[in-house]
Amino acid sequence: MKHLLTTILLLLPAISMWAQHDETEDEYVDDFVSVEAIVSRWTDLPLQVYDTYRKATIRNFAQAFCKQFPDYAPNRNMADYLKKPGKYTWEDKGYYCGEDVRNGYIKADAGGQGDYKTEICYWKRKNGHALVGVLMLKSYEGEQARYALLFYDYDPKTRMMTPDLTVWQQVNGFLHGLRGSCFIDMPLQGKDISVCAVYWDPEEDFIYTDYKLRWDGNGFKGAVSKARGKGQ
Repeated sequence: MKHLLTTILLLLPAISMWAQHDETEDEYVDDFVSVEAIVSRWTDLPLQVYDTYRKATIRNFAQAFCKQFPDYAPNRNMADYLKKPGKYTWEDKGYYCGEDVRNGYIKADAGGQGDYKTEICYWKRKNGHALVGVLMLKSYEGEQARYALLFYDYDPKTRMMTPDLTVWQQVNGFLHGLRGSCFIDMPLQGKDISVCAVYWDPEEDFIYTDYKLRWDGNGFKGAVSKARGKGQ
């Protein structure tokens, strides 16, 4: 019970990000409910990875996550794509999936206005494990973003993805300290997470600031920022 209460308290800032937008259309309400539900229970659900190769790939990690959490539309799209990966058009599937197995990255984009996506990637840790990162993000009109960013430790001996609250707290603690909305991109190439913080100043227009969350071999420490200025 103590662990459960502590977890709930830690998750409140992430859940509150989704409460900042009061859109009432059905699809937005469904997104709010589904991602809020995922965030509220992911820490209690280690995931079994079923790999068909000598080493687990990004496809195996993505399949384990999306199978467990199909509530969010891009997760369902990714799970559908993983049944038979290939090149599909928007007309074929109604979504876009792109992956780079070599670099450990996969993305499902459900389209619509602004970003509406799930990105999953992984990093190799010094102890032989892998850190798996999952981003579920939706933005409105290009300026309002809501997101959930989760992390798992993967043990190749047990083939289990276990929620990594240490890295989760480090990264989300930093993100929630930024001013405005956060637009996040997991690394398709390289190892650092890219973040753009956007806020509206009535006198200055939109202010953009870029950040990099630096990978240190086990987690992320510090961030480098570069102000782009207004309207850029």
